[in-house]
Amino acid sequence: MEAYVYPIALAAISLLTFGLEWAFPHRKDQKQLRPNLGWDFVHLVINGHFLGLALYGIADTWILPHLDGFLASHGLSDLVYRNAAATWPVWVQILVALVVIDFLQWAIHVALHRVGFLWETHKCHHSIEDGEMDWIVAFRFQWTEIVVYRTLLYLPLAWFGFGPIAVMVHAIFGTLIGHLNHANLNLSWGPLRYVLNSPKMHIWHHDYEGDAETTKNFGIIFSTWDWIFGTAYMPDHPPERLGFRGVSTFPKDFLGASAWPLTAVLPAKGRRWSAAFLGLAVLGLGWSLRSPWETAAATPMMGEAQATSQPSGPEEPLDPYAADEGAATDALDAFGDDARAEGYAHPEWMVSVPELAAALGAPRLVLLDVRPEERFVAGHLPSARRLGRDDYSSGDPYPGMSRSPAELQALLRAHGVNDDSVVVAMTDGGPEAHRLWWTLREVGGLDIRVLDGGVGTWVARGHRLAGGDGAETTTGDVALHPPERAADAGRWSEVQRFQDERGAVLVDARSAAEHAGEQRHPGAARAGVIPGSLALEWTALLRSEDDARLASPSELSATLARIDVAPETPVVTWCQSGTRSAALAFALLQLGADEEDVLNYDGSWAEYSRIQPPPSG
Repeated sequence: MEAYVYPIALAAISLLTFGLEWAFPHRKDQKQLRPNLGWDFVHLVINGHFLGLALYGIADTWILPHLDGFLASHGLSDLVYRNAAATWPVWVQILVALVVIDFLQWAIHVALHRVGFLWETHKCHHSIEDGEMDWIVAFRFQWTEIVVYRTLLYLPLAWFGFGPIAVMVHAIFGTLIGHLNHANLNLSWGPLRYVLNSPKMHIWHHDYEGDAETTKNFGIIFSTWDWIFGTAYMPDHPPERLGFRGVSTFPKDFLGASAWPLTAVLPAKGRRWSAAFLGLAVLGLGWSLRSPWETAAATPMMGEAQATSQPSGPEEPLDPYAADEGAATDALDAFGDDARAEGYAHPEWMVSVPELAAALGAPRLVLLDVRPEERFVAGHLPSARRLGRDDYSSGDPYPGMSRSPAELQALLRAHGVNDDSVVVAMTDGGPEAHRLWWTLREVGGLDIRVLDGGVGTWVARGHRLAGGDGAETTTGDVALHPPERAADAGRWSEVQRFQDERGAVLVDARSAAEHAGEQRHPGAARAGVIPGSLALEWTALLRSEDDARLASPSELSATLARIDVAPETPVVTWCQSGTRSAALAFALLQLGADEEDVLNYDGSWAEYSRIQPPPSG
């Protein structure tokens, strides 16, 4: 649907301004159906839609990934914070995009008039003569100017990870103001003239007498830049004539206008047609290269658009993909083979990145991404569906507690999970995927797996990310079969009973500062620790700071030995709200601990810190 938003908006804005000109024309003798209107419509279609999509796709697919690789190979990845804007709220992205892009457009526009060879590409837009200044000429541009203009705009946008909504809002608002600026309307915005550009101000930019030094009013959306930098000019009367010196000899048709800057270097004989053919060939090539799905032997996007910004990684995927749905479905049977080879006790709960890549596209595969919305939108595995922590957890009676089986079943169905689905949970490499794994198994009785290493490992092995809100899904039919649970399951009373019956030890998976009572989690009522608890920060379960995969069984055994916990020791794992401790419970079970001997405290410190008076033991 995103691909149609701008064309629909362009058509709606065009009809609106056409109607305003018909109802409230400023120059009464100017005809709406005038000569060269058809050629201006061609400019509108090519420049208003096809070129923008092509250039944005080329920047995102063919330029930035190679630039990423170059920076990474030379140790310069941190030179600029790649994807910085991707984590900003959408409204911040929109505001920054509007202001920053418009200033860049203003600066480029100034250069188009001040620099000789750039002016040659810009002449097409200034070929507007008396009787032609109307809404549709806002897109009368020569194609090489669009390439220069849009490239200088889209590379920074794609580099910093501005989301499609921010880019789209700017494009639509900019189109509206651009149409109005050129429309046959007597509009000045009153006091807002110092902020917004207008027809009354912009018409002076097309003054016939203007030259490289004297032309004024370069603003696109905002007039502010002209007022700040002294290039504003807005008298009450219009200019005597529009165009530029020599405008009468400038070609009016699309092909002739497209050939104009190249006529200086091409042979005189047939140069109009050869230049036009060259231009159209370049446009066709650009359009064919716009999409990675159609051109690059890379990660299949499963019908989604590739993310605007891609984290650094190998240029080519290290793992193969399935040739078709049948091969992808067969690859589901291999889930857990890599974990089995490493010696984990429950390999059926783990999926490696190579295994997932081979199964990508299997109809039964359901990928549940538990990261925050802004990170999901910025980039996620193709076909993934977002299921946030607030979706599967409740604030009742304490923050982070698991929802009921009925609520979880409805949630999974809404995300397209069926009885025969193969469900894989993932995150950036944090413990949230293990929390979802624990919740759906312990509360819902669902067979679920965790992507070992998460999205970070996927990217590190050269696989690409999709962007946006995720793939559309149909309602699923999964039926949960929850295990019998005590009425106080997940509460402190259950933990006490478990300790009494099994002599279990308490292990705190929080940070050292939280365990020492030096730091209070925002979701806790107070700082502190459950008396008698051992400390094992959950990050000690990972291979390294740069590798979020679960440590090998031998490494896990050595880590647990440091706190005198053996696989056969009954353990209660806890943290702030059962998330980091779920990863610890997962690790214990992968070492062969009996499921009856491992209890993850669902309420954790979120409940315990609110018990009044605080228990002494």
